[in-house]
Amino acid sequence: MKWDRIATVVNQGSFIFLWVLVAGLSLYAGDRYRYQADWTATGRNSLTAPSVGIVKALRKPVTIDAFAHGATLRRNIRALIAKYQRVDAGIQLTLIDPNQHPALVRRTGITFNGELQVHYGTRSALVLSPTETGITNLLARLERTGLRQATFLAGNDERKPGSQAVLGLSLWAHQLKARGFNVSSFDLGSGQPLTSKVGVLIIADPRIPFLAGEIGTLKTFIQNGGNVLWLLEPHHTEGLAGLARTLGVHIRRGFAVDPTSTLLTGASPDFIAVDHYPDAGPVRGMHLVTVFPTATALTVSPVPGLKALPILRTENTAWQQRKPLAGIVQPPRGDTPGSLILGVALERAQGAQTQRVIIMGDSDFASNSFIGEGGNLTLAMNLANWLAHDDTFINLPNRTSPDLTLALTRGEEDVMAFGFLLVLPIIFLASGLVVWWRRRRL
Repeated sequence: MKWDRIATVVNQGSFIFLWVLVAGLSLYAGDRYRYQADWTATGRNSLTAPSVGIVKALRKPVTIDAFAHGATLRRNIRALIAKYQRVDAGIQLTLIDPNQHPALVRRTGITFNGELQVHYGTRSALVLSPTETGITNLLARLERTGLRQATFLAGNDERKPGSQAVLGLSLWAHQLKARGFNVSSFDLGSGQPLTSKVGVLIIADPRIPFLAGEIGTLKTFIQNGGNVLWLLEPHHTEGLAGLARTLGVHIRRGFAVDPTSTLLTGASPDFIAVDHYPDAGPVRGMHLVTVFPTATALTVSPVPGLKALPILRTENTAWQQRKPLAGIVQPPRGDTPGSLILGVALERAQGAQTQRVIIMGDSDFASNSFIGEGGNLTLAMNLANWLAHDDTFINLPNRTSPDLTLALTRGEEDVMAFGFLLVLPIIFLASGLVVWWRRRRL
């Protein structure tokens, strides 16, 4: 009996000792070693393979300042940056309330709640939206490219990058600077040569006709492989229509009208909205709605050696209007509505380089008044980045849960409606009657 008691005590003591030992080893292992697993169906809580490759290739420290107000937004940003920190624990995140630091917000150039400023070594840039695509693309650019040049043409009453007027381009120019562009101006009348050093040449709605020599200078620049972004306005080609025709682009007279756009914008039908894009060129991966107030349509003809890609199209309900809109909005007699081209990207090989030109039928979309509408700023930045040959930008897949929607047949919908609206109320009523009847009999 005594030995049985001793054996029981020994067994109990051994069990307690082993349990404490296992618990202690588990705590030690948990403190010393880290293991995380993403068991979601699409791995949406982890970085994609391209993002992992970019983060592992970084050679300098990364710090991220998130200008965010609101508990939900801050929690989402922490969860997003945590994906990067699981790959590189050295990435630091600082949350800053923009309402408490207005001077810092102005100095940094923050324009909306949730914007990120990424510091990579001695360089920094802003991320428009807190997404994996935006952060990874910015890290790739900071790692692999240097300062890029964007030159606005001046001297013919073009829209100015320093102008803060409603139709000025100061907000866009500020964003270009924040994202690694050196912004400057060039006057064709200065006598200086127009060379590839200007980087991306931006012609923004000139209002004074170009002289023959100035047109010749621009033509030579394009023939030598210069990259150009030309922002048009209806009735304002100012002598450059012939230059566009050498690229196979014809500028139609009048302005585009699309009644379907009114459903998206609630504005006049000449306020064009575009919500679908080809998955190529500068609009690759675009999914935001962009708006174009009073744009002109373009037609494209093939030119040997030149690849043309229409990047902006209206719906099939649009037409080109020459007279001002008045009364009932309908297409002119004999004009059949159809899809109109509002923007075209051109590309061709120039020796070992690739020349890129974009002609847009509208310049208002990039102005101070409209650049904040929908995806206009994203489009304006995409155009500049594509022309600057910044091909490090990555079209990352948008991973979502596969069961976010519930698809029901008509019969299943009828069964659910019949059950909730009739069957369940009858059951509840019958249950109440049974309880009442039983209590009454007590």
